[in-house]
Amino acid sequence: ICAMTGDGVNDAPALKQAEVGVAMGIRGTEVAKDAADIILQDDNFASIVDGIEQGRLSSENLQKSIMYTLCSKVPQVAPTFTEVIGLPSALPVKQVLLIDIGTDIWTAIAYALQPAESKLMERKPRHPHHEKLVNWKVLVYSYGFIGQIQMAFCWLMFFWASPNIMSLQLPGGAWKKRNDDDYTSADDLADTQASTVYYWTLVLGQIAAAISTTTKMQSVFGLGGRPYCFPNMTLNLMFLGEVLLGLATIYVSWMAAAFQTAPLPWPSLLKPLIAFAGICLVDEVRKLIFRHLEAQGKCGFEAKDDSDDDSSEEDSTEESSNEESSVEIKMKPLLA
Repeated sequence: ICAMTGDGVNDAPALKQAEVGVAMGIRGTEVAKDAADIILQDDNFASIVDGIEQGRLSSENLQKSIMYTLCSKVPQVAPTFTEVIGLPSALPVKQVLLIDIGTDIWTAIAYALQPAESKLMERKPRHPHHEKLVNWKVLVYSYGFIGQIQMAFCWLMFFWASPNIMSLQLPGGAWKKRNDDDYTSADDLADTQASTVYYWTLVLGQIAAAISTTTKMQSVFGLGGRPYCFPNMTLNLMFLGEVLLGLATIYVSWMAAAFQTAPLPWPSLLKPLIAFAGICLVDEVRKLIFRHLEAQGKCGFEAKDDSDDDSSEEDSTEESSNEESSVEIKMKPLLA
């Protein structure tokens, strides 16, 4: 990507031809401003770096929000297929809607306030054609990694933490269904409590996924870079809201009736915390491995374009002054 700075009339052709044309806002001519894509209101070249950092941060946070949102789709869809092979219904549609609309959407929005990771500006630029916002790495992480771990923990808790789910199993391995003649109210309670455990495990699993996706390489506990320690207070409040909404859905009678849940004994409520800790721990191990490989130069988070292998020039830029100045960058649509 080639960026061009200029302020005079003679700079206009180059500003228009470059991928990114940057004109000076104070001393720049109107012709240069009209040809440029970006206008620096303070004529400070450091503002270009600040603008790039903010752009990278916005792109990163949007991608993290997408990664978080996609994680829950695997454990949400899985019960549909397992019900076909005879297993009890694990997640009613109402609970799926509650997770998507009642909790996930607000947490995803809170990613907009997520601060940058420590090495954001040290990464290679994202290739506009080869590195899409939703790429194969995002799908593998969400569907093939965190989503699979969430699903495994949900099913584990469904059978292990549910008070009486095994009472529904018939000789030979089949399971009682709600439309069976011998299906009793006790069976209905056991079935509902089991699906409630699945739902509660998924709520905690999504909080763990949100914590994990706040960073891609840096540990959320402050390892591998500057201390991190959950700085996004809005996101932290969303976590608290998810827990309170999940508990209200289970223990408030009218909400339990509306969303097909049932009160759980304390052991069944606390056991899914293992899923929360497990997801966070597994992703921390992944980040540790990738940081180790990156330190050895064996991998980087950003994909490298093959066309750049022949020319491995490194651009060096002079350090600008440490004075803080208000940065205002005026953006306008790219010229055709």
